[in-house]
Amino acid sequence: MKKYIFILLSLLTLASCSKDKQDNESWKNLDESSRQRYFVNQFAYNMISVYYLWKDEIADGLKLWKTTDDPIAKVRELRYKDATGKDIDKWTVVTDDFESFQGQVTGNTKSMGFDFNLYYADASKEYVAIIINFTYPDSPAYEAGIKRGDVIVALDDEVLTPANYKALINSTILGGGSAKLTFADGSEKSLTAVQMYLNPVTCYKVIEKGGRKIGYLHFASFTLDAAPDLVNVFRDFTNSGITELVLDLRYNGGGYMTTSEVLSSLIAPPDYVEAGAIFQRDIYNSILTEAWGESITRFTTDFSIEGTLGDYTVSTKGINPGISKLHVIMTGSSASASESTVCGLMPYMDISLVGQKSYGKYCGGYIVDGKYWYDLYKSEMSEESYNAGIKYTDNWGVYVMVSRYADKDGNTPCMPDGFQPDIEVEDNPLDGHQLGDEDETMLAAALAGKAPAAKREAGTRSHFRLLEEQYERPNYAIYSNLRHK
Repeated sequence: MKKYIFILLSLLTLASCSKDKQDNESWKNLDESSRQRYFVNQFAYNMISVYYLWKDEIADGLKLWKTTDDPIAKVRELRYKDATGKDIDKWTVVTDDFESFQGQVTGNTKSMGFDFNLYYADASKEYVAIIINFTYPDSPAYEAGIKRGDVIVALDDEVLTPANYKALINSTILGGGSAKLTFADGSEKSLTAVQMYLNPVTCYKVIEKGGRKIGYLHFASFTLDAAPDLVNVFRDFTNSGITELVLDLRYNGGGYMTTSEVLSSLIAPPDYVEAGAIFQRDIYNSILTEAWGESITRFTTDFSIEGTLGDYTVSTKGINPGISKLHVIMTGSSASASESTVCGLMPYMDISLVGQKSYGKYCGGYIVDGKYWYDLYKSEMSEESYNAGIKYTDNWGVYVMVSRYADKDGNTPCMPDGFQPDIEVEDNPLDGHQLGDEDETMLAAALAGKAPAAKREAGTRSHFRLLEEQYERPNYAIYSNLRHK
């Protein structure tokens, strides 16, 4: 993880801590469980007290935060809400499994390598089915021949139902181990999760249609390590002479803003990129606004990236194909960095949004673990307190919303409820076509510039209906570095 450059303020103290010195050592009188709460609360409180976008709006609640509170529950309680108590901020969290949390963001995780949605498998809603959206290249699922549209009805010989599907999915597909998958056609396959990089460039091609050359790219997440692959894709697009692009973000829950900047520099009109036009503005809380002033990100062609697979530099100069039209496929699973990319590009390009309303995550944040925070403030505490902080916050972390992103004019068109599509069409993984196939429902609509004349149903599978509660993809917009010191 990129080490952030934080504003160095005096160490803040919680409500139940002594006010006469920064390094209170009352923790020595606590039992083990209470000590852990003490140190997790200390670093989580300090992060939110300084960096939280809605810090001023939750000021009264911050005053009541105590070292004895459950930090996970406390942050959920404190998050900014509307007058009815509904979360406006649905994303700021404290986690006690930082390793897994970070793995979801970076794409380096233990996985079987497929993405899915959940459906009722019958009209009476007695059974549940897992339907594959896509598989990641070189993953166990890909090697096993699993593909988009495959329907899983049982895991480890247990038929999926509304009562058991969550526990089964968490213990098998998401559990990092092995599982036997039973498919609707009666076939079975056993998969074992492996530690791997989930390469978000799952499919790209050039489509020639009606005298047009159109690039197609399915991009699954904004990982820090995706930039070299994006450059290679757009080099091929440029060499092929594409004039339009279909950017498929239908399952993309976000990721790192640096990768959004790389992708946008490959898509925006080259003249604006070369001129360093404003791509994005960031709006912070009162503390950060006073410390940093105006925050602007400009288009550029040269990037130095501290990736999770290693540090590298990448240049997009001369690789931008100069497209005249951008078609973006989005659904309710398209969030965060997906939405910020579209937001930043909209003032400069002709963009058509195809699909369904996007998620509506209009904030960016920092993801920080306890060890990094205690290392940062080591000089402000005793060695004994520092060592205890490192011990008791091991594998704990916080994801805190820091800014609202906006376009060059300060507008955030996906706030608060997401982008509305220009061409409305539902995703249908059961239409018999893989991602990138010109006849696949959503891609066909993008290429035609209009929705299908009628809903496409998959014959006898037309009874499948999405569950109201889906497996949640992470919705992240992560700043991999700070633009201010």
